[in-house]
Amino acid sequence: MKYDLCKKGLILGLIILIFVSMSGCITPSDSPELPPRGFFMGVLPIPAEGQTFDECYYQVSQHAEFVPCHGSGSSPFYEKAAELKGSWGKTFVDGYTRGNGMFPIVHVNFFVEEITLVTPPGMDDATLNDSSWRNEYKTAVLDIVKASKPLYISIGNEVNKWYEMYGASKDDPNGFQHYVSLYEEIYDSVKKISPETYVFCIFAREIVDENRVADLEFLNMFNSDKLDIFVFTSYPYAIAEINRPSDIPDDYYSSALQYIQGKPFGFSELGWSSLEFFGGEQAQADFLLNVSSHLTADQGINLHLFGYAWLHDLSEITSIGLIKSDGTEKLGYKAWKKISISE
Repeated sequence: MKYDLCKKGLILGLIILIFVSMSGCITPSDSPELPPRGFFMGVLPIPAEGQTFDECYYQVSQHAEFVPCHGSGSSPFYEKAAELKGSWGKTFVDGYTRGNGMFPIVHVNFFVEEITLVTPPGMDDATLNDSSWRNEYKTAVLDIVKASKPLYISIGNEVNKWYEMYGASKDDPNGFQHYVSLYEEIYDSVKKISPETYVFCIFAREIVDENRVADLEFLNMFNSDKLDIFVFTSYPYAIAEINRPSDIPDDYYSSALQYIQGKPFGFSELGWSSLEFFGGEQAQADFLLNVSSHLTADQGINLHLFGYAWLHDLSEITSIGLIKSDGTEKLGYKAWKKISISE
């Protein structure tokens, strides 16, 4: 009798062990402590002239907690998992990012800058409602989660650009509604294998190419229960009516809360040019200070992610970086450091 009970206990334990292993539950590799300021800061580590990536990532880590992880450059979504498991991921994610005490925000996207669908080989004519393409995208996202075990993953960047281009006609195989349904399907699948991962997609606050604010009505299409964070990119100086930070309406960001309520709020990318036409370095600094306080917290926004576009200037034409390409700090970088130590 005792032998039978023992045997049953062993069998039950084995069944539980097999069930747990088959469940595939993932624990994210990152567990950052929220700083006293109440939100995480991050910036893309664009190196200065003559600076190595190793040096640049370390510099970023002195005043930030996260780094955007888009991949090595032009790699499509179906190659990202292998890239993250390979030498690029070991160097830039495990080494430069996590090795410097920061966490990655992993980005996956389904379209390129020309607003055309990214398709695996042999699927050139695929559309958003194509079941084979949808399965490829979903599988790729799940593989990326398994490969990098991120705490934060975005499964679509500035997705309303697709809405602006194609709309949401029910008869259109590329209608935006097909992305929304796919996003929510992927959300559920990611949560099954990694319940602690923050899953979201990113919206553009401005349609920069047209120098106007985005129409946010499309947000009504989303189930807010399946957005763990409400995240924007924002370059308000691109708007025709906005030439100084003081031109930004007080409710510029809080007005979006009528569509998605009760969620932590974030910026994956913020940008303000330091060109004199837009107020110079002082305006860039003022913009950062205003967004981190007056335009968010003071408006009742639960700011969670505060990401800036890039550390050093890519060119003198845009001058969005916090530091000049030769390494000279701008007033914007001084404001960034001030925000980072605030409580």
